[in-house]
Amino acid sequence: MSETDSPRPGEGLIQTPATARESLERVLRASDFIGHTLAREPALLDELIASGDLLRGGAETAASYYAARTPRWSPGQPLEETEFMARLRRWRRREMVRIAYRDLAGWATLAETLAELTAFADHAIDAAYAYARARLTAIHGEPRAASGGTQPLLTIAMGKLGGRELNFSSDIDLVFLFPEHGDTDALGSGESPARSISNEEFFTRLGQGLLRLLGARTEDGFVFRVDLRLRPFGESGPLAASFASFEDYMQRHGRDWERYAWIKARPITGRECYAELYASAVRPFVYRRYLDYGVFESLREMKGLIEREVA
Repeated sequence: MSETDSPRPGEGLIQTPATARESLERVLRASDFIGHTLAREPALLDELIASGDLLRGGAETAASYYAARTPRWSPGQPLEETEFMARLRRWRRREMVRIAYRDLAGWATLAETLAELTAFADHAIDAAYAYARARLTAIHGEPRAASGGTQPLLTIAMGKLGGRELNFSSDIDLVFLFPEHGDTDALGSGESPARSISNEEFFTRLGQGLLRLLGARTEDGFVFRVDLRLRPFGESGPLAASFASFEDYMQRHGRDWERYAWIKARPITGRECYAELYASAVRPFVYRRYLDYGVFESLREMKGLIEREVA
């Protein structure tokens, strides 16, 4: 194929209203990311236009949009991790181009852009969690509580993601928690049955799988940089903590700045268990029944740190 026969980004804009065609030059001037991505994938912009997704907004919520487009796989048809990671990253590239284009073209408000970025992150985490958990339970079985019920991993969004104000350059701050200690099922039979492991080990491996699926750099880039330093005891703490150890940490070691950080916390996976955790640990820690003058002093210190950082 000659150079003149090669597809050019935005050829599909010819069939769109003039306001859409006029946006292309402005967007490409404003964003190296969009320019480089369309140079790498010349058909991407035309696909966004043909599908209607580039101009989509308003009536369809961000949540329902991403729910319909999240990468899927069939449990009966195993998908290699490298291929799933590639799908996640290609999906991320497509949606970031779409969101950034709409923002720079003036077709979306700031609030809509932040909501879209947050909704995309939520669904990317959900997809990575489902895939990583399915692979792990196939080897070690389901993690069980004392009652025999299965247990989820609570992936808690903190910071900008927790506050639904994620921007294009944001890391995602996560905390991993699980309800109870226990063990997984021992599956399989014959000479090589699946090995049962502790719930703590299961959820630690699950957290590591999430980190790899989202944050590992491949030839397709990454999905999100993940920051886990807001977990109990920070970098020196366990990757995944039980509810009991989390509550004990809050009561014994929780610092004032963590009270403010947990105001923005919200669950992404394991939502069905968060009400229990919130009532027993998060709310009593954040909203104390009694205040002392130390709280006001810590606020003054934090304000001073922020002012010095700004300066």
